[in-house]
Amino acid sequence: MVDQLRISWHDSAWIPHLNPKNILEYFCQKSNPFYDKNCNNEIARMQRLMPEQMLMMTGLEYILLHVQEPILYVIRKQERIGTDSVNPLIDYYILAGVVYQAPDAYSIVQSRLLNSALNLTNAMIEFQSIVTHSPSSGYKWKHVQELEESKSKERQQPASELTRFQTKINSLLANFSENN
Repeated sequence: MVDQLRISWHDSAWIPHLNPKNILEYFCQKSNPFYDKNCNNEIARMQRLMPEQMLMMTGLEYILLHVQEPILYVIRKQERIGTDSVNPLIDYYILAGVVYQAPDAYSIVQSRLLNSALNLTNAMIEFQSIVTHSPSSGYKWKHVQELEESKSKERQQPASELTRFQTKINSLLANFSENN
């Protein structure tokens, strides 16, 4: 099954003409992968019912929830249980004519936790490079100057330790810098 948070849909022919009056019709195209063809909107369209008559139906339906003209529209997929009772299922947003599924709370929290864990891992790797520990003296922090000196020493390897490839690259870089 395709993760719908990672896909989008648009119809280029409609984009210049989108407005609050036709945005639901745009969303309800059969080529839209987010649109469920077994919904009340499709039944109402096939039977040429008025939109108000969908309030008497039960089942899945799509409504225009929010408009911020001219670029943002929010469509809600909901399950109608009765005339006054609905259960919201999924929200979709149309941004500049492109339809996306809005992420749910679980996806947002999961993404933020994964990002936090990655940043903590990177911080720990950086931390390990600037601290040393010995049982006799405890923790010692490398100063910025020591870090720069160690990096410059790594760059200046003795010629005997350089591979043939590294030697060739070094000579090419030296020639390039002399010519420029």
